[in-house]
Amino acid sequence: MSRNKNTNDQERIDQLLTMAWDTTSTARILAIANQILEINPYNVDALVLKADNIEDQDRSIELLEIALNALNEPGNCEPDDKDLFFVSINQRLAFAYMSIGNLDKAFKFCEDAINFAEAHSDAQELHDETNNTLIKALYYRILIERREWQKILTASMRDGEGTLGRAYAKLLAAWFMAPEKSRGVCANLLWDALSIAPDVPFYMLGYFEEPDDNASEEAHEDFDFALLYYDTVSISEEFNRWFSRGVIMFGIFTGRFDEKEKDYLVDVLDSLGGYDEYEKMKSILVETEDSAVLEAFAANKCLTE
Repeated sequence: MSRNKNTNDQERIDQLLTMAWDTTSTARILAIANQILEINPYNVDALVLKADNIEDQDRSIELLEIALNALNEPGNCEPDDKDLFFVSINQRLAFAYMSIGNLDKAFKFCEDAINFAEAHSDAQELHDETNNTLIKALYYRILIERREWQKILTASMRDGEGTLGRAYAKLLAAWFMAPEKSRGVCANLLWDALSIAPDVPFYMLGYFEEPDDNASEEAHEDFDFALLYYDTVSISEEFNRWFSRGVIMFGIFTGRFDEKEKDYLVDVLDSLGGYDEYEKMKSILVETEDSAVLEAFAANKCLTE
């Protein structure tokens, strides 16, 4: 009798979950999640669905922590989903704690997700989940907030190339660990960051507006990253001026500004001490492709003084 009841309960939960995944209505999702939790108060799918769709941040964190603990008990999620849930719930908790300013807990959950996936490196889905742009970006963002420059460099040596959070964190670490001697290194690191996601700094500095609903997924990912990192460029006035100089010049030569904006931004470049460099590159550059402009900047040692 008990076995039949458990089977019927699970079948009903599966039906309800299918209904929840097929709707975009927040109210409907919450109603379904609550129905599932009446059957099993520790169903991980339902706890996560509810946490993702309520506005109360403290309650969302509470639900996610219940879900994380519920993974230790059989019957609360599909066995094949347990590892992926562990990583994704830790990610959610990391961002939630970051949003309320609890850096210590945010960093703990970041590390738990990353370390778990690295310990299961043969599981490609875990590796992909942990190395997505935002979780790695948050990991490095917290290290920047803590000014842990050496730890950033150590972590960046372990990570692969092409991680956006790594690129910006390494740039800031290089700047602050040897500010007067590392301008050439910093310039190359900025060009690397621009080559990964060339539009990100324009969101960070407010030159581009938030992408609308019709924009590409890549544009939304760029904006999300910029939202997380925008205030890092104001970490010092000197860095902000230097960074802005490079971004504005890159934007002008790659055609990201119209003529009216360009005239204004040339004046801004002048105020930042970059007018002579701009005039020099104007006489050299003939291509406007991102990669060609970045190669020319590097070859002509832009931003090294």
